[in-house]
Amino acid sequence: MKRLLALLFCGAVLVSWCAPNSWTQATWGAISGYVSDPSGAAVPGANVTVTEVKTGIVTKGVADSVGLYNITHLDPGEYTVVVEAPGFKRFIQADVTLQVDSTVRIDPRLELGAVSQEVSVTAAPPLLKSEKTDVARNINEQAIEALPVAAHNLSKLFDIVPGAVENVLQIGEGETPSGATSVTVNGMWFGANEYVIDGITDTACCFSNQIVFVPNQDSVAELKMAAGDYDPEFGNSAGLIAQYVTKSGTNEIHGSVWWTNMNKATFAADPFTEKIPNTGPSGKGTGPAPFNQNQGAFSLGGPIRKNKMFIFGDYQFLRRRQGATLTATVPNDAFRNGDFSAVAATNPIYDPATGNPDGTGRQQFSCQGALNVICPDRINPVTKNLLALLPRANISQRTDLNFVGSGTVTFRTDQFDTRWDWNISDKDKLFVRNTYLYSFLYNPPLFGVVAGGPPVGGLASEAVPTYDDGVALNYTHTFGPSLLAEFRGGLLRWHLLGYQTDAGLKTNDQVGIKGLNLGGKITGGLAGFVIDGPLGNFIEGPGPNNVALPRLDIINVWEGVNNWTLMRGKHQIRWGTDIRRNMEDLFTINAHTNGFFEFTQLTTANPAVSASGIGTAAFLLGEPSIFQRGVFNFIPHERQWRNAFYGQDVWRVTPKLTANYGLRWDYFGPDETDLKGGLSNFDPKTGELLLANLGGVSKTANVQGYHKGFAPRLGLAYKLTDNTVVRTGLGRSYFATNY
Repeated sequence: MKRLLALLFCGAVLVSWCAPNSWTQATWGAISGYVSDPSGAAVPGANVTVTEVKTGIVTKGVADSVGLYNITHLDPGEYTVVVEAPGFKRFIQADVTLQVDSTVRIDPRLELGAVSQEVSVTAAPPLLKSEKTDVARNINEQAIEALPVAAHNLSKLFDIVPGAVENVLQIGEGETPSGATSVTVNGMWFGANEYVIDGITDTACCFSNQIVFVPNQDSVAELKMAAGDYDPEFGNSAGLIAQYVTKSGTNEIHGSVWWTNMNKATFAADPFTEKIPNTGPSGKGTGPAPFNQNQGAFSLGGPIRKNKMFIFGDYQFLRRRQGATLTATVPNDAFRNGDFSAVAATNPIYDPATGNPDGTGRQQFSCQGALNVICPDRINPVTKNLLALLPRANISQRTDLNFVGSGTVTFRTDQFDTRWDWNISDKDKLFVRNTYLYSFLYNPPLFGVVAGGPPVGGLASEAVPTYDDGVALNYTHTFGPSLLAEFRGGLLRWHLLGYQTDAGLKTNDQVGIKGLNLGGKITGGLAGFVIDGPLGNFIEGPGPNNVALPRLDIINVWEGVNNWTLMRGKHQIRWGTDIRRNMEDLFTINAHTNGFFEFTQLTTANPAVSASGIGTAAFLLGEPSIFQRGVFNFIPHERQWRNAFYGQDVWRVTPKLTANYGLRWDYFGPDETDLKGGLSNFDPKTGELLLANLGGVSKTANVQGYHKGFAPRLGLAYKLTDNTVVRTGLGRSYFATNY
């Protein structure tokens, strides 16, 4: 089975590379209808010609014995339809708007006369879906260009899908630099959605199924968003399926350019953090935090050879500097020197070097007769070095929220798209599209790069570059008037690196903590320190939210698609396969690789005295309650097959009634690895932990794939009048995801 899947996948990708492009159901549309004479009788053999207005590409078809014609594999755009038959006037329908993954119905009624005579129809046909039953919204090029989308982010349009609600939890820019917005649709989890660009997945399979690219607004020809009753060709979703189709070049050179700026000129100061007395240059507060954002893009497309070969490219950038002013806690001057006498009555501290192991019988700290004071010679020298890195309280000498500071989060993105289209012949078409996205997020700690502390923005102070890439190759070949074949191949790559901001330093060594900075960025920088209360609790170093750093995340999704379309009378039969090889290399161990220390009040507490003990006192003594360190062994190199096969029939039962029915089968393979111990699994029957490739355990850790993903689909569309269609459908869909 696995060898067969591998051969099918390689074959699909090989054909996509060696043969030329694919306008498949996910990237094209169709024009169909019935040709009749004035009495309503069929006109078999009528010649139908459709011409794409902007590119001049011509596609031809012939009406069959019942007058039915069906011209598929057409790019979204504006078309002119011409119908000719001996003894009848030429029929011309202009201004035909074709949307992605849709069928426009045009039923020419020919008039008697010479072919040299013409009957022109200029009124655009109504955009009714009389051939499909999915619940969807289509947004064409003109609407995309005109809509005032926030930050030019097309994923914001997902909010207008029927049944869609914007997800409360949004993945941060470090992981999703495109700024993609996730939504829940029909009550399903946000990871149950599928996103597609030019027929190739845009979904990072193994990380919450997140979106990798949001295309430049000026590069999109159409966006279709389906929320239910999809054709069997579509799967891996129980919610939204969003399909982008990118622009191609045309016979005319065309382009666009725009730039926007946002800054703090109209911002008001935050009264809680930016108007604190005795801070800022004038002593009246820091004022509004810095903010400046520049975003812009340009695009350019045109012919390489008119009516044959075209090119389109675009570039989009974002530059943002977003400052923030935060209040935080640092040890006040008295606490720094070991003087806790001001809280001796409410928070006494006890010497852990005295009394019993259980803490009873301890003596309260005293230095030269002063209670609740730690003598200087008891303060740990490493702690002294750590305190020297911390800024001093600048608001007051209270024990908490005594420091105000500012910092600036910087974020940049650069995204490029290039698309080549080649109308090789009347039977062969090809396009290739490449997308590349680079980003860099720098979120500094409030106390400075070395001392760390709380992050200025977000959850963790970090430096995160990403390098994302996407390739789509499409080829279609027409064998004859009734048989077409389509091939797609593509790669989606999500590549993220993340480090704490001082990863290149040996700060642990410098302050006197040896054996934690082992060389390189993985163990570089200062360890994390959490000093608990009940008074003056603070953090130094990267803090608890930086446990996911450092991280190396690489997800590659290789995809090969093969679709066939056969026209037989009133039936349009489609079948095909979608084979995906997911490759996941994730290094995130969720533990500080350069060390983590936590100091609690229990170290200096007396069980017999309530509210005794202070975490800062334990910090001065150098007595942590918790120490941990994450150790990196290897990257597990997980791999997985996700494959689908489907068959579908679109049956035009009558000129008014169309039935869609089909079956899809999804196979979800288990994660696998070639490394010893690269995966683990728990066997509840034996209570054993199974490690892949060890002790007779398989490379999947004995996890089996799911073979029962049979998903039937059924839809009916009935055309009541030229302006009214009634549609209904039902179906089953499967998806798999990992967080």
